[in-house]
Amino acid sequence: MLRPRSQLLPPDRLSARRHLLAALDKAQQGSDFPQAAFLNSILAQEAFQRAYRTLKAWEKLRDPGTGLVPRGTGFGRAFWNASDTASDLFPFLLLGSQYLDGGSEQLWLGVLAKEREICGPMPCTISFRPTRVIPEDGPTAIFGAAEYAKDGLLPVVERSGRGPWFVRLEEIAEHIIGASQVETRFGKIPSSNIEVNGVMLQFLTRLYWATKKTAYLEMAERIGEAYLFEILPNHDYLPPRDWQRDKGDGDLKNRYLRLRDHGNEIIPGLAELYFLEKMQGRPQAGSYRAPLKRFLDTVLEVGRTPDGLWYAMIDPKTRRAVDSRIVDTWGYVLNAYQTFDLAEGTSIYADEIRRTMRAVATRKSFKWEGSSHDGYADAIESMLYLLPWFDLQECRRWVDDEIEVMFHMQLPTGIVSGGYLDGNFIRTALLYATYKTQGATVYPWREDVYVGAAMDRNTKDLYIHLSAAAPWRGALKLDLPRHRTVWGLPVEYPRLNGTPEWFVVEAQKLYVVQNLKTGERSLTRGQTLAKGLEIELGETDAPLSLKVSER
Repeated sequence: MLRPRSQLLPPDRLSARRHLLAALDKAQQGSDFPQAAFLNSILAQEAFQRAYRTLKAWEKLRDPGTGLVPRGTGFGRAFWNASDTASDLFPFLLLGSQYLDGGSEQLWLGVLAKEREICGPMPCTISFRPTRVIPEDGPTAIFGAAEYAKDGLLPVVERSGRGPWFVRLEEIAEHIIGASQVETRFGKIPSSNIEVNGVMLQFLTRLYWATKKTAYLEMAERIGEAYLFEILPNHDYLPPRDWQRDKGDGDLKNRYLRLRDHGNEIIPGLAELYFLEKMQGRPQAGSYRAPLKRFLDTVLEVGRTPDGLWYAMIDPKTRRAVDSRIVDTWGYVLNAYQTFDLAEGTSIYADEIRRTMRAVATRKSFKWEGSSHDGYADAIESMLYLLPWFDLQECRRWVDDEIEVMFHMQLPTGIVSGGYLDGNFIRTALLYATYKTQGATVYPWREDVYVGAAMDRNTKDLYIHLSAAAPWRGALKLDLPRHRTVWGLPVEYPRLNGTPEWFVVEAQKLYVVQNLKTGERSLTRGQTLAKGLEIELGETDAPLSLKVSER
């Protein structure tokens, strides 16, 4: 029987990793960037290897009849569903294959196709042995479809661009729009549930950026205006979980504002809509601004601990916490504040964002979600979203140190908990690994091929370490500004399910690539570095130390 590790590593632990982190800190403080890149390669490779192990473990758990993965490995979990399996597990098995095991990518693309074949346009719940579709009512189906679109398909698009996952994302978006039946004075919207509407805002605005299809923006505006002009003002700017099911004191769970987990989706969702309207110079931006800012300010005022973290649940009537647990998805909310500032060209919320980040960095071996690895996966993910804008040394150190706690929860088999949230372990491991490589990747990946990077923040030069235990031939790829190449965004902003951009190359710019061992230099276009620099590592010329500078 699978048994997840429930014991957190103690904050005062002695570990080899902490010695490595001390060496990394020394190298960074001394501007020894080649050494920092080497040490980061060790950290990145551990993260890649752990993601790979989880990927391969779940490959063995696929249902023999359909090829789909189950929601979990325990009794009664032999089914696929949209809101959990398709949203939190499948996308990161696919992404893991794209990063680490290209030979298995077709297997996971087959899962995408099989789900569509069985379910049709709207995602569904599929029971195994025998294979059958479990009927669901309209609201349940829309909830699952919205989750699959935002948490399942957006992460793949954010990293890999267009592909069959993008086609499926558009199909789901269009069918949810067509199935929307909740009446508001602004028109029909998909749901009265705050989570569904929040996630819809996020993927509809991004789809509009990418496609310019008016149907996406029209629905996003209907949802946004229902909240900004009706639901928020009618609830003292602390919206209920479900306004149709809010029946006063008798139905508390629907009356409260839930900031924990995905109950906070409406906050970044409205911020992304405002960002779109503002950046495109649309007239709606002027009317959206005041209610959105009042909402943001109200949540800041009543939703936090004294040191700036979010409470799990707020009662709009008393404006006090009714669940004082600390939220692990704290960065999802803060993304909205930074997005608002970027839209405005201001730094109104910068000090509050830093204050929260620093408060998080004081919490060592903290029980974000009890003993679950998912609390660590989400808390670390939150920090990684914000570090590109707020490069705080103590927060960088916290990420490096605390991810060891999450890694310790993985079993030797590669399984973490044996449930669908193992996908979030892969997600955060990959986010951390690409942070340590500054977005650089190697293809084909191999367990003994190490890649790490460090950037000189003064000169913006990138230092890359590449080594292998045995001869290797492949490509070293640098990252592109995916906010623009994938979505068509004018500027980057922090967003849920994105992969942060660390060091990116512009396709048409020229870069100097210097071999620090031989002194050899070459002039290379960004598009070549993004497509892949051909590398061959033999037994005598590894490790390879490179410096990449814009000409």
